[in-house]
Amino acid sequence: MLLALLIPAPLLLPAIASSQEAPAPQAPEEGLVVQSSEDLKLALEAPAKEGPWTLQDAVGAPDWFEVSGQFRARFESLSERFKSIQDDGSGQIFVLRTLLAMTLKDEFLSLTTELEDSRAYGYPDDELLSTGQVNAVELLQAYVAANFTDTFTGDDEMRVKVGRQTMDMGSRRFVARNRYRNTINTFLGANARWESKAGSAVEAFFTHPTVRLPGTGDQAALRSNEIQFDKEYAENKFWGLFGSHEEVVENVNAELYYYGLDRADVFNLAVADRELHTFGSRWYRPTAAGEPFWEIEYAYQFGQSRTNKSATEDLDHSAYLLHVSGGYMFDHSSQLKVEGLFDIATGDSNPDDGRNNRFDSLFGVPRFEFGPTGIFRSFTRANIISPGLRLTGKVAGDWQVQLTQRPYYLESKTDSWTTTGFRDPDGLSGRHVADVTELRVRKPLLDGGARFEVGSAYLAMKEFAENLGDGNDSLYTYVQLAFRF
Repeated sequence: MLLALLIPAPLLLPAIASSQEAPAPQAPEEGLVVQSSEDLKLALEAPAKEGPWTLQDAVGAPDWFEVSGQFRARFESLSERFKSIQDDGSGQIFVLRTLLAMTLKDEFLSLTTELEDSRAYGYPDDELLSTGQVNAVELLQAYVAANFTDTFTGDDEMRVKVGRQTMDMGSRRFVARNRYRNTINTFLGANARWESKAGSAVEAFFTHPTVRLPGTGDQAALRSNEIQFDKEYAENKFWGLFGSHEEVVENVNAELYYYGLDRADVFNLAVADRELHTFGSRWYRPTAAGEPFWEIEYAYQFGQSRTNKSATEDLDHSAYLLHVSGGYMFDHSSQLKVEGLFDIATGDSNPDDGRNNRFDSLFGVPRFEFGPTGIFRSFTRANIISPGLRLTGKVAGDWQVQLTQRPYYLESKTDSWTTTGFRDPDGLSGRHVADVTELRVRKPLLDGGARFEVGSAYLAMKEFAENLGDGNDSLYTYVQLAFRF
């Protein structure tokens, strides 16, 4: 039944395009009194309402039912596979993702389901495909939600969700619904969010992270996009408390949070066991035309962890992350934004001291700061020091262009370049890993119902990578088209 619901989504694309060329006659608006056949004719011949084509409008869904989705196709190419587990040479992949969400609702209760179908084609046979690219026909979300008003004060709202669900919190550095990656993290549990009209919000959750299947160890199943339903395990737990307040001082918002994670090997899936506690705070001034903006986020992490999947020794864990950025957005039609960036995430300072200092970014996403993921994914929030400069703006109407330049250094010379496995335990190979130059261009299409995106990232190898790898630079490019319906 799930497959039958998902397969028609790509077939809707011709309808999306044709609906823009020749809008279908619209039924009379609710409340319009039709007194004659001429009135009916005029109503049916009225211009279609502005905005993109939607499945909600196409099926004439009632107010108590919502339906929407997305279809996305992306081609990725990498000129030089630079990671230590990979052979030399280029690599390409073509990935598809279809989402279909449905909600039944009334004033108090709602029931939401969302289906995901993520597939990959054309990956080199000598390369490991992962669950970051493939998760065919899966129930991404299935939860019941209850809405409350005037819970603690006369003007507050609270929403409680129970079931399988995705989550986005704060800066998205620790908890996020994946956007660029072809598959999406989801969790089984309970989530409650309270908001006041004064700008305060508190969110608490207790969940079991969902394990995507088939696992990376089953390459045959992944390459054939085999359907295996994901699972949750009681041994794996993720919980937290997140609070925010707007206008703590003029034009400055603040967030405080705590996240707990307990992960261990389950079934036949090995992970780096860890029990971590992360406390942090974020302060920021939002972007506004003709105004400066800035952001500061700090998080400290402690507990116990193991350095990799095969390790058996629990180490004392102590690590931190710091992000600082700031810039200016010009009051101009180009919306030109100039931004300076700085990130530091600790690495393990000594492989033999019985401690682990490598930061763990939990379920956050690196895309918006460190460039494309997919088959590129050059850096993440572990053992890095990285300043940077970013320019963003619109050119030739609604074409959005973003250019980012960032050098990357190891925070600890004795720890690894974590996305590759390259490591010099003696710390004699240098600290400067590589420089990354990224260009991204986006353009909305079909009245906002679709978006075209093309981008590239050039990885220029430096001292550390040249000493431990082959030293060859790598160029990543992608072309992507996404439709919302």
